Amino acid sequence: MVRSGGFRERNVEVLREAQNALNVAFGAILSAYIGNSLTDIDNRPFDHVLLAKFFVLIALFILGLCVGNAVILRGEFWMGGLFLAGALAAALLAHHVGAELGFEVVVLRVLTACWVFGLLGSNAVLTTINYIHHRNMNK
Repeated sequence: MVRSGGFRERNVEVLREAQNALNVAFGAILSAYIGNSLTDIDNRPFDHVLLAKFFVLIALFILGLCVGNAVILRGEFWMGGLFLAGALAAALLAHHVGAELGFEVVVLRVLTACWVFGLLGSNAVLTTINYIHHRNMNK
């Protein structure tokens, strides 16, 4: 039987690698969607400052989501919750700005929900695996 600490450490490393791949995948999907939407916007004038604001808000959303998730993996739930709340605020503002720019906000909602549930759901799976492993060691 593997000691509990080593088992958890290896699982966390695997989860981090998987979540990095998830972040890259969703970032690429979001970038492709935004690029496609911008080609439609090119056919009419749009506000460049508003577009820059949208990208900054998306960057803050991604940063808050990834940092909050990493902090939660360290077991600091309060601080992780603060980062996730900041990410949520940035996502809501980006959603509003995206609607003003003419993006399909339903697509933005679906991408955001899948991304958040993918990251936090994988944390829940890791926690469950570690709990079951630890519980079986105590029997």
